[in-house]
Amino acid sequence: MNHYSLRLGINIIGLLCILACCLSTSAKELEFAKPEDVGLSSKALRDIESVVGSHLDQGHLAGAVTMVLRKGKIAHLEAHGWQDFEARIPMRENTIFKIYSMTKAIVSTGVMMLVEEGRFDLDDPIGKYIAELAHLKVYKAGKNEDARRAVTIRDLLRHTAGMTYGFFGDSPVDALYLAAGILNSADDSSEFVRKLGNLPLIHHPGDGWNYSVAVDVQGVLIERVAKVSLDRFLKERIFEPLNMPDTGFHVPLEKRGRFASTYDNSSGQGLKVADQASRSDFRFPPRFFSGGGGLVSTAHDYSHFVQMLLNEGELFGTRILSAETVTEMTRNQLPAKTYPIGIGEPRPGVGFGLGFSIRVEPSNWDPEGKVGEYGWGGAASTHFWISPKDKLAVITLEQTRPYNWNLEFGLKGLIYEAIVD
Repeated sequence: MNHYSLRLGINIIGLLCILACCLSTSAKELEFAKPEDVGLSSKALRDIESVVGSHLDQGHLAGAVTMVLRKGKIAHLEAHGWQDFEARIPMRENTIFKIYSMTKAIVSTGVMMLVEEGRFDLDDPIGKYIAELAHLKVYKAGKNEDARRAVTIRDLLRHTAGMTYGFFGDSPVDALYLAAGILNSADDSSEFVRKLGNLPLIHHPGDGWNYSVAVDVQGVLIERVAKVSLDRFLKERIFEPLNMPDTGFHVPLEKRGRFASTYDNSSGQGLKVADQASRSDFRFPPRFFSGGGGLVSTAHDYSHFVQMLLNEGELFGTRILSAETVTEMTRNQLPAKTYPIGIGEPRPGVGFGLGFSIRVEPSNWDPEGKVGEYGWGGAASTHFWISPKDKLAVITLEQTRPYNWNLEFGLKGLIYEAIVD
């Protein structure tokens, strides 16, 4: 072979490699489909715009992105209103949102990946891996007493550990959490669990369901067992395999033009800026990677995560979880005495699995919800829900505090009624 032929051969190989890389990248996207091609009514889905538009007109939110997935394809994706109302930046389909507690489902998935690898068992005591939490006490009648049993990893996943947040209740333990600054952004993960280990539980492990910092503990568990930071673990084990390039614990400089501002709607006098995107702390990597609420993401990125779940643990040729594990995560795991769940108010008919709320039976709370449906939301009113029987997932993203159900409840019945096959 002469020198020219060798160079030509190398160039062809290089071009083939580039082509293969491009094909691989393009293959890692969900396809769009006409609603009718996946058993949905186009006419019915057009009403999504009217529902969101009504909330925009009433000043309930600045903007939103809505997405409907059916049978593995995107049947609806629409941007509404403003990404930044003051700067008059329109909402876009690839706008980046703070997803807060929608982080939890992703981190719990990471925990279950390690369970599958045999790194720990669900019923192992958490103190076996995080020594600071090995001797937790329980607050009772003004005193701290020994817990009847250890907090387990299963307790963390289903929020039966007896931990709390501090700002959802008014118990003495809630006050202690607030006084300790349990999620102080200046702390690292070691300081977080050191503080937590000095605080009592609100009830004995397994005796109740209490929404809490338990998923932040899951994040520390991942770090201690995998011996890598939580952000790196999620990036390498979940985000890169699922092609979620805009999901992470901060918004880098080159992406800040797509970052949505957050608004407060508590005054009753219109939206007020709560966190201007151009000045947000989320522009920079945090000291503590919050497994309970630290991620930013887009509708596109999160759709890959939920479709992986709908596919029973696999997407783009990569298996994240076994089908058996997804089934276990998405069934009610609560003992009868801890069911149903509630944050501030009860949610009749709703239990909890290993990282998700689970619709167990019909009730007047969210009456449009279907048995078997699972999902969760985030503090700035982001939501997702999945109905495996319908091969359906829905994502609604906005940035409005306090948390509201406007889009989830307003769209759920409409979208279910759009199913025509």
